[in-house]
Amino acid sequence: MPTLLLNQKNAPPGLLTLVIIVGFCLYLISINNVYANNLPNLGSSDLIEYTQEKEQALGRAFKNALHSEHHTLSDPDISSYIQRIGHKIAQQSGDHRNFSFYVIQHPDINAFAGPDGVIGIHTGLIRAVNSEDELASVVAHEIAHVTQNHLSRTYELRSGSSLTHLASFIAAILIGMHDSSAGMATLMGGMGASMQQQLKYSRTHESEADYAGIEYLYKSGYSPFAMSDFFGRLSLEYQNREFKPTEILSTHPVTERRLAESKSRAESYPPLIMKIDNESLTLIKLKLQAISQQKDETLRPATLTLEEQCYRQALETLNSNSNNIQESTQCLRKAIKNNPQQRLYPSLLFDLYLNANETQTNRTFENWIKEAKFAHELFPQDPAIFQKYMRILIKDKQTSTAIEALEKETPNYTYQFELYKLLSSLYAQSGQTAYAYYFEALAHFNIGNLQRTQIYLNKANEQSNPKDIRLQGKIRDFKRTHANLLKEKNKKD
Repeated sequence: MPTLLLNQKNAPPGLLTLVIIVGFCLYLISINNVYANNLPNLGSSDLIEYTQEKEQALGRAFKNALHSEHHTLSDPDISSYIQRIGHKIAQQSGDHRNFSFYVIQHPDINAFAGPDGVIGIHTGLIRAVNSEDELASVVAHEIAHVTQNHLSRTYELRSGSSLTHLASFIAAILIGMHDSSAGMATLMGGMGASMQQQLKYSRTHESEADYAGIEYLYKSGYSPFAMSDFFGRLSLEYQNREFKPTEILSTHPVTERRLAESKSRAESYPPLIMKIDNESLTLIKLKLQAISQQKDETLRPATLTLEEQCYRQALETLNSNSNNIQESTQCLRKAIKNNPQQRLYPSLLFDLYLNANETQTNRTFENWIKEAKFAHELFPQDPAIFQKYMRILIKDKQTSTAIEALEKETPNYTYQFELYKLLSSLYAQSGQTAYAYYFEALAHFNIGNLQRTQIYLNKANEQSNPKDIRLQGKIRDFKRTHANLLKEKNKKD
């Protein structure tokens, strides 16, 4: 079962479980008992009804559900960090899906694989791991659930079902359910199938995900032992707890056999020549700690390097709106000089500048723009750095330059939502409403919300000047390119 879940702290006890189970059962009845007494054949990786087109459609709906119904983390640095790890590993899988990785703002230790390569990582998981290798091992495990077609081998879609509703239920169960095992039992098969049989398939999936995931992990340069290290440590940590055992022990059975098989698989690979640097994970944890205002027990001040201490100090300066940012900016520039490949130092430096007033910095606009431009050139594929570069241009009243750059470069990024939202707001501020609506449509298209895409496209068309050939052409080209998707969306309304 592609989910890691410890416990649920935010939902009222039993209420969320009841709502989801009752709603999902009513939904099952409404589509003529689609799943009744039929667990799919694990030997079939190509179910007739679960076509590539339907998987992609469900993936879009699932992605939209994550953004509209749950708390995806908007911090660009943390999101970019997880996405870099995810795509690095996905490249080694040989799978041609368009994988996407999102951070869910939730304290539970959780990760899940959704339809069409949509992977979710909870902030609680990031805080729980001891190394980037461990974090990568969970990401690799979830990627393997996708590449091994576990979702399509768990249930198949039938004609007449609503992708939007199904995606919402899947997201609610994977992310927000109080009793995940009961929820997944409902999701995973016929209402008459026994829990023993469902756990058998779940364990088979887990074994396959471990096997393939360790291969992806090693090929990406991470320790193949990290997976057994992480699962083994969690098992030891929670097996003697007085309260109910963690859900991971029931949904991801951590048996001696599973750990032994994972270690044996890891031992079959030659030793790694290069070791992953965990500095980025420490900085990301420091930032998560600052965002949540909750102490991270894995961060021991005595173990922080001088640069990491500087980063923590700069975060405190940023969050306290200190009138004196000189000390933080100076130590960050020193950290950048000593660690030129670490993008998180200049990224935080730009945050300090964006949050400062003109009297709090002793550098000119030109110098800040020069630094931001250099960082963007050094890390051209990083949307976090690019977004902050654009915001510095905007702060320095170079809005037209920012608009031009955003229009030109945003299509090159996989994660476009925040960038197109920024572009839309710039057009709105300049009174160009039609363009604002158009780029709002593109933002929502990037997260799979076809309904809002259509709404904003219509508004852009209504507000546009018939003589504006450029905008008319953009709208026409977009509708032509995505005609089938928009048509499919209209059929379901």
